[in-house]
Amino acid sequence: MSVQISPLVHIEIVVRDAEEAYRFLNRVFGAQKTQLEFAKFLSGPAANVVHVELGGVILQFIQPKVEGTLWSDFLKEKGPGVHNLTFIVDNINEAVKAFDAESIPVLLSFPLDWERMASFIPSTGAIRKDNPPVHMMGGEEKVGFRFELAESPTGQALPPSAIG
Repeated sequence: MSVQISPLVHIEIVVRDAEEAYRFLNRVFGAQKTQLEFAKFLSGPAANVVHVELGGVILQFIQPKVEGTLWSDFLKEKGPGVHNLTFIVDNINEAVKAFDAESIPVLLSFPLDWERMASFIPSTGAIRKDNPPVHMMGGEEKVGFRFELAESPTGQALPPSAIG
């Protein structure tokens, strides 16, 4: 059985300077920032977040601000680069089982406050109260990147651009 997956939500890229990454893409391709309020919502003490639309794809630039996070560790060990691709799956537990069968570990699980994010998600139904955590899965050895997987917060399929 294969896991049902959404179109790509975003490509998460760890950089030393998120604003400079945006300015480079703006100068070369005319790329524009997008999802400004959502990126501001995601930014905080641990990281600065900038979302850029480039060729129909959302690039989520993450600039770590503190040590000891997956992002800062990634930047220290590998330098700037693609940290993960983010998708919505129909069933996170089935996805974890499928990854486990391939010997790909869960690197991190974290709750996401979907209710606080509701204003950034197109209306597709009420936000569930029992949303499972988001899972950061390995994958570098098999496909060259990690996966960030979550279930739809409404229990219904979301459009590709629904979540930054």
